[in-house]
Amino acid sequence: IISTLANKNDEIQNFIDTLHHTLKGVQENSSNILSELDEEFDSLYSILDEVKESMINCIKQEQARKSQELQSQISQCNNALENSEELLEFATRSLDIKEPEEFSKVHKNCINTLNKGSCIFKKAFLFFFSFGFLY
Repeated sequence: IISTLANKNDEIQNFIDTLHHTLKGVQENSSNILSELDEEFDSLYSILDEVKESMINCIKQEQARKSQELQSQISQCNNALENSEELLEFATRSLDIKEPEEFSKVHKNCINTLNKGSCIFKKAFLFFFSFGFLY
């Protein structure tokens, strides 16, 4: 009986040693997997940060391009409006001119101004003259 108990104790001790060895293996494997997982996620975060920065730059460049284009259009429209207001003022004054010599003088000055002015101003002025609004 004593030798059987001694053998059983040895078996239990061997089993405990096996469990300790298995536990150590599980802990090492888990540690290695966690380390690899950290490295993998760090790599993915790095890639995502690069993509994020690229997208942010792209959006900012597009925003700047569109803003500049819209500012240019606003400026052109403001210039066109100013020219239109000048033309309206000129047309209103021209309607009040009664003497042909004065009208001829204003007409020549206007042509000189048109040669220096914008295309919109020229078109509007020529429209008025072609339909006799300024005669």
